[in-house]
Amino acid sequence: MGRRFLALLVTLLCTFTTSGVFADAQDLKKLPRVVISSGGPYTAQGNSIQTFDDAIELPREYSSKTLALVATNGSISSPGFSWVRMFLQPTGSDTNLQSGASELGRLLVDENSFLNSAQMFLDLTSQLAPGRNRIHIEGVGRQGAQFFWELRSIGAPQLSKLNQRVTVGGAALVVSGIGFSVRPNENEVMLGPMQLSVMESNGRFLKVYVPPGFPQGQYPFCVAIQGMRSNVIPMEVLPSPKISSVNPIRLLPGQTISIRGSGFSTSPQDNRVFIGNYPVPVVSSNAQIINAMVPNMPAQTAKITVIANGATAQGNPEVSISYLNR
Repeated sequence: MGRRFLALLVTLLCTFTTSGVFADAQDLKKLPRVVISSGGPYTAQGNSIQTFDDAIELPREYSSKTLALVATNGSISSPGFSWVRMFLQPTGSDTNLQSGASELGRLLVDENSFLNSAQMFLDLTSQLAPGRNRIHIEGVGRQGAQFFWELRSIGAPQLSKLNQRVTVGGAALVVSGIGFSVRPNENEVMLGPMQLSVMESNGRFLKVYVPPGFPQGQYPFCVAIQGMRSNVIPMEVLPSPKISSVNPIRLLPGQTISIRGSGFSTSPQDNRVFIGNYPVPVVSSNAQIINAMVPNMPAQTAKITVIANGATAQGNPEVSISYLNR
């Protein structure tokens, strides 16, 4: 009888562990690393208790999605705190969180969280309010100790239908949407067959770079995170601007210079011209010619730079600025 009872008890324990807590923990760890908010490093400046106040920013579109708080104590290059606590303060929706209420709020991370591992996963699904959820962190560690956290979720990013549909080879392109990772390198941005470099991301905007010489044409544009792809929008790529010649090459301040080439903007304000480091006011322009007025500047020989539609033109001819024969 005793053996049968023991076997039954072991079976029940294994069933509970497999289908319950353990499965949930595994699911949290397998979440795609779509980081929608992050904080740290919070760094110890001495051996006294350190305190930090911050906020978890939750976009409204993620309020009903699976959410995991990933807290990390220390890193490869920095030690962790001897102990650390993290509280969700009362302004957030904090029901059903880890027990340990105090005047600082609900306890998310405590002194025992990092006894067996430098990283912990906490399910915050339906536990945060859209917007700012204030947090308080306190801990003790030797100087240089660090603590980090990030909020992860799942779901494909979504591009706004209001995004511009024209870009230029050699220019930065800013696209808007929702569901981007705040870590730039976690966003895979495709323009036709080419993956673009992501320079900045805040979760709602991505700043990417279209390489110079990108072939002119119409291409599909999309963003993916760990295989989850956004909607596709059409994007037209215009030729990179080029300078073929300037006239005259010997100039006086106040004189007009004509810059010939291709890929210039027909709107004068969308073309920027420099002689060396000096900006040159643009008087008129079309796709092939920019007319600009030489400013008062020191006599020198310098190269001309043109930036059209945000892209730096290929070619940097030299001109000479002189005050002679004026």
